[in-house]
Amino acid sequence: MKQGKKTIVTVGLLTMIFMLASIPALAAPPDNYTCKLVFMGMSMPMAKLGNKSRVENIMMGDLVTISLMDVKKSITMNTKNKTYFEQAAQERIPSIDDPNVVIEKKKIGTETIDGHPCIKYNAVFYKKDKPQEKFNSVLWEAQDLGGLSIKNEVTIPPDKRREGGPDKFTSEIKEIKIGAATAAMFEVPKDFKKVSSMNEVMGVGQGDMGELMKQMQKKSNPKEPKGKE
Repeated sequence: MKQGKKTIVTVGLLTMIFMLASIPALAAPPDNYTCKLVFMGMSMPMAKLGNKSRVENIMMGDLVTISLMDVKKSITMNTKNKTYFEQAAQERIPSIDDPNVVIEKKKIGTETIDGHPCIKYNAVFYKKDKPQEKFNSVLWEAQDLGGLSIKNEVTIPPDKRREGGPDKFTSEIKEIKIGAATAAMFEVPKDFKKVSSMNEVMGVGQGDMGELMKQMQKKSNPKEPKGKE
């Protein structure tokens, strides 16, 4: 049972990371677009509309994660078995889009990313009520896209890291289509069934979940030496 709980928590943390990466830091207008989110070697369709974001993680059973920042809630859907699970947004690392977050930037250079001329910044961000909990990031803001951050490298403090997880992660958005997001992308289809656990959304048992997580870790760490546990 403890192992089952641990795998559920692990999935929750992965979902949180996907949501954090899917909301580009310091995004100025436009706030309506679709793109491909590249995160830890995985490419996933993504959409953003105001305070809503959607990430399609086809590597984990055709899951779709919708983040609703205004109500601090996330919805995970499975497009195969037509189920969905709702939960409060987990904020081990605060979202930079949160109005209660303070952001300090310092320009460190310029760089072109995928043909977009960018200003590169070192950034520190923290919640207003927790100024002692600071997070470091490097941002690349595309000047031809209104200052939209198209690349974000976040350093994870030791006390916020998952066991065996990386000390930093980088997210990047590509194939950006301004104005392509629609309200329907952030709604649960009427024929989907609400369930009470992530396992039900995944359509697997607790034992299968552990194996699935191992496969995910291998895909996200392709350079890991063989035979290393």
